Amino acid sequence: MKRASCPSCAAPVVFRAATSIYVVCAFCRSTLLRSGEDLQNLGRMADLLEDSSRLQIGSSGSFRRRHFAVIGRIQLKYEAGFWNEWHILFDDGRSAWLAEAAGELIVSAQVAVSDPLPAFATLAPEMPVILDGRRFIVSDLATARCIAGEGELPFKVAAGYAVQTADLRGNGRCLTIDYSETPPLVFVGQAVAFADLQLDNLRAERPPAAEGASQVDARAFNCPHCAAPLAIHSAAIESIACDSCGSIIGVENENFRLLAHAAQSLREVPWLPLGSQGRLFGSDWRVIGFLRRSGGSPGSDYSWSEYLLFDAQQGFAWLIEDQGHWNFARSLANPPAVGRGQAKFRHDGQEFKRFNSGQAEVIYVVGEFYWRVAVGERCDFEDYVCPPLLLSREVNAREATWSQGEYLSPVELCAGFGIRTPPPKRRGVYANQPNPLAETHRATCRLFWQLALAATIVQLVFAFLFASQVVLRQRLVLTPQNDEATLISQDFVLRKRARALLVRHDTNLLNNWLSLNTTLVEKNTGEAYLGLQEISHYKGVEDGEGWSEGSPADEMVFQAVPAGTYHLVIEYELGKDNAESVVDTLEVVRNPTGWSNYVLLLIFLAIFPLVSRWRRDAFEARRWRDSDLGDEPGSGGSRTDED
Repeated sequence: MKRASCPSCAAPVVFRAATSIYVVCAFCRSTLLRSGEDLQNLGRMADLLEDSSRLQIGSSGSFRRRHFAVIGRIQLKYEAGFWNEWHILFDDGRSAWLAEAAGELIVSAQVAVSDPLPAFATLAPEMPVILDGRRFIVSDLATARCIAGEGELPFKVAAGYAVQTADLRGNGRCLTIDYSETPPLVFVGQAVAFADLQLDNLRAERPPAAEGASQVDARAFNCPHCAAPLAIHSAAIESIACDSCGSIIGVENENFRLLAHAAQSLREVPWLPLGSQGRLFGSDWRVIGFLRRSGGSPGSDYSWSEYLLFDAQQGFAWLIEDQGHWNFARSLANPPAVGRGQAKFRHDGQEFKRFNSGQAEVIYVVGEFYWRVAVGERCDFEDYVCPPLLLSREVNAREATWSQGEYLSPVELCAGFGIRTPPPKRRGVYANQPNPLAETHRATCRLFWQLALAATIVQLVFAFLFASQVVLRQRLVLTPQNDEATLISQDFVLRKRARALLVRHDTNLLNNWLSLNTTLVEKNTGEAYLGLQEISHYKGVEDGEGWSEGSPADEMVFQAVPAGTYHLVIEYELGKDNAESVVDTLEVVRNPTGWSNYVLLLIFLAIFPLVSRWRRDAFEARRWRDSDLGDEPGSGGSRTDED
């Protein structure tokens, strides 16, 4: 650490980083160059724009378990607003940058790249770039100018110098190419959450509004066009749309410049009032902006609402309402690498399918936004669904952004914000609406397999305990007769009472019929049981096609047959359609295993999962009817957030 005195005002200045060559005096704003032991005054630094950032020189935090301190800042302005680049110093002496833009924080450090860098003019959103064997996708292109700097800086900063930057994403990393120098500088880092940095020594946050007071409790001012009261809740806010006159006001310093006075014919009253506070997904959110968008796929025309939410710890999020359906959406720090029009892809282990695409246009806006919002802004979008999740890509000439939405039921929304007013009525099946019949189908299938297993076990136990036994097998020859003929089988013994006694005739009957009167006779008592059967079997060829009718085999069952010695008396009549004799294999089985009831039970049980599956699939069919990939163009495109 090197200490010195400002040559302009004698105030103490400190160089904590070895890489710091310049320092801006905190008292007189002089830019001082370190040259050996001397300090050279290069002139006064321009004033920074006032913002509501919680960070300041002297703030400290932790990144990847390494402590750092904030020692400098550069403020840059571009078409959509401005952002801060905070110079941070780790305890081991290495320095890095903490970018604060549009509610997102990115920690990055300069790296050397061996591959040649593409020219800025050749880049376009979603263009792939390969650097040192790693694939990145261009997500944002900006032409900015430096506003001012403060604290310690590794290079000279002067107000007004031009900066062209390209932001790329890929492999979970954020890559920035800074074209302000030759050759361009490359910085690699990653997006981090505010809470994960464990920041302290921050600028004071304004206390929340008292009970019953106005919820507009942040930095307040009046609309320069109609004098209506307005407020700013976040350092990232770049524009405010006045609800009273429709003016869109840019936020710069303490002066608020009128950007546009939109004579908006559409006047919308948000169902969720601006300033509303609620708790969703473990964080406390405040509604600070509202806009309406219209557009969709070719042949359709619909509109939806988007509410911008803000939390000091979490940054920004969106609530999207479309046809009474709600989604909670946030920007993706690690978007998927997906080509335009791709049918499906996997992200974080889940498969997403393309649902809708089209062009979205802002038609009404009120409240605060982190970019210079304007009525008429347009972007191309694509939606991919994996209920209850929805990934949305939005692309314009300057940037390509991804966001992830999660379906939110109106009940959860009303509970989170404590609202008793009935929400907009839900219409149809939404793109990522969870299928309420999916779990019912899974439960029905589980129950089916449980019952089927139980039935199978019972059937097998029954077959094992009451094992079947062949008590007679005999070959008989049935010859054609003018009248009925009679045959008597061999004797067989039933040592125990038979629950059932099956008599099976398996013949070689062909193109003829056979009538059988089978009598089961107990040899000692003469007790008899009678059974009648008709067997017919015909087959042939007609017009070159074979046909068959009937069967050469048949069986019948005698129930509850007592123990004893039995034989069968068979009276038969053979048809005259064929003069050949018939060979009959006679078989008698004690306690045959019956499978028909088991099969019928399984068929009955299978009706329930089949019906539940039909209902589940009918719900999905209604969902995909509203998709670009469905049979009809529809309104089902869920919309997400940032431009």
